[in-house]
Amino acid sequence: MEAQYDFLPVPGTKNEDKNPKLYPKLVTRGAVSFSEIIRQIARSSGFKEGTVIGVMEEVEKWTAYYIARGESVEIGHMAYAVANLKAEKEVTDENGIHAQNICFDKVRFRTAKSFNQRCRGQQLSRAKAEWKFQQSSARYTEQGRLDLVMEYLTQYPFITRTKYGELTGLQKSKAWKDLSKWVKEKKLDTQGRAPHKIYVLPTGQLISTADGGSGSAPDTTPTENLPPAR
Repeated sequence: MEAQYDFLPVPGTKNEDKNPKLYPKLVTRGAVSFSEIIRQIARSSGFKEGTVIGVMEEVEKWTAYYIARGESVEIGHMAYAVANLKAEKEVTDENGIHAQNICFDKVRFRTAKSFNQRCRGQQLSRAKAEWKFQQSSARYTEQGRLDLVMEYLTQYPFITRTKYGELTGLQKSKAWKDLSKWVKEKKLDTQGRAPHKIYVLPTGQLISTADGGSGSAPDTTPTENLPPAR
């Protein structure tokens, strides 16, 4: 099966940009499981699956052992693995921080040039509609989206992230980003925890209504008018 691709806006592009710069990205259909790799190795090599699993576990164990010693580890002809470090506080003077304030961070993998070449697919095709990346709508400005939320909260006591996405056309990550920003700015408040978190108006806050008046968020709403929490 040939690899498929789609386009995404270059990171940092604003939703309001009419002609954003795009870059191509592979469209994957989920991760190939470790068990599938084991089955394929066993079929092509003649080794039993248990033997393959044992070897893989040993590779993992000794790779971790040498990385923890501060070594760079060559993993076959695929990659080199080495640990990154991080300081627990900001460093401005190398003599002002000690070993107990330095710790291991994430492991970094640097793929070998020959392996990169082997991974290059021969053919690419544009992903079909059902596999395309879903992107947030640029229909509303940030202020326009906030106005939608405030208008919604004149009718209902709370809004969910899912409902906010439906109103604005934003994808999950962008919707979270908007709502979290407004919580920090004290334009909204939260109740509950994810995945059941809801967003409400801060206690006592007045909101503008469609007729130009103002009022506080309603404390109660008939059950039949409540939006479902998602």
